[in-house]
Amino acid sequence: MPVIKIFFRYLFLRLLLPFCYTVAAMSILWIVSDVYGTMEDFIEHKVKFILFIRFYALQFPRMLVQVLPAAVLFSTLFTLLSLKRRSELVALQAGGLAPLLLLAPFLLFGALNVLILLYDMSGPAARAGVMRDRILKEVRGMGTGANEFINLPYIDEVNHRAWYFQDLRIGSDGGAKATGIEVVQQDPQDHDIAEYVARTGYWTHQFWRLGTAKKVTYNVDGAVENQQSYPEFDLSDVTTPPSQLALIASEPEDLTLGQLSQYIATTDRSTVLVAKYRTEWWYRILYPFSVIVLMLFALAQGSRSDRRSPAAGIGIAIGVLIGFSVLNSIFMSAGRYDRLPPFVAVSLTEVVFLAIGVHWLAINNGWYWQVREWYSAWRRDAARDVKEKLV
Repeated sequence: MPVIKIFFRYLFLRLLLPFCYTVAAMSILWIVSDVYGTMEDFIEHKVKFILFIRFYALQFPRMLVQVLPAAVLFSTLFTLLSLKRRSELVALQAGGLAPLLLLAPFLLFGALNVLILLYDMSGPAARAGVMRDRILKEVRGMGTGANEFINLPYIDEVNHRAWYFQDLRIGSDGGAKATGIEVVQQDPQDHDIAEYVARTGYWTHQFWRLGTAKKVTYNVDGAVENQQSYPEFDLSDVTTPPSQLALIASEPEDLTLGQLSQYIATTDRSTVLVAKYRTEWWYRILYPFSVIVLMLFALAQGSRSDRRSPAAGIGIAIGVLIGFSVLNSIFMSAGRYDRLPPFVAVSLTEVVFLAIGVHWLAINNGWYWQVREWYSAWRRDAARDVKEKLV
């Protein structure tokens, strides 16, 4: 047992250092590639360097979603190739360590990163994306925080109602103020019944109250039947809260896992319109496990007993990473546009690559032969038991 603890700690620490280097290197590459899209705004508006540093420091949770799986893949492969080059893997196996026990520190390290990514994708990564948009808007002079929406349309399919806000600001207490409001009420056949136009409006925490409003009533032929103006008008039957409008106005990527759950549970929109939110919800739950899936390929390549060049293993790892990303993007798009069920769209890539990774790992470590021997031994024992019972 002490020997196992020593070797476990040794491999874990050997993996940690290249992982940190890889995360740092990939983060720098991510920032360099992102700078091409933002540097022009920073230079044009003469942004101070400290704001530039703060901008990318706040992006770290969002950056981690893309960097972490690749960092685990390459750091695991590098560590195994390093151990193999110094014949340390052979020495450990010669000392009686089973292949599965030899890979245990790497799998534990991968599991820890899965937990980190689960937490990151549940909220911090989405909030980082919102903060990014907020800072860029402030730099460009296009408005303030994430709770302000400009030119916001909203279609309420259940109540046959269409909204438009020229400017909507939602407070932290759930209240809201708006300017340039237009609400069109329709019948089930999509014929306009009434239209409300208001200069201002606010949410009373029960219904919407319009200021300097005009109500236009239409007849069955669509012609204007009546027009009335009001200094103040209550839409007492319109109870859609501004928080629901904010969820609808936000892209799924900008919502936390809790907000996605709330939206899916309370929305009255069609399945097609909600598909991208459901797909994003499953993506937040299942994508972190891609760390383990990609790690299997590094374990399979790094534990090979042949004399293949390390460059070949790195090339295969790069190909696996590109293939995983491309296939995942294709299936995710199919899920967002309701071509595949959200769970299937998100999980399909991981299932395919998991099967390939386990297959390669089993071939390299002779697990198929072990399973075959166990099965043969089980059959012999079963036949002997039957024979003894017959005797």
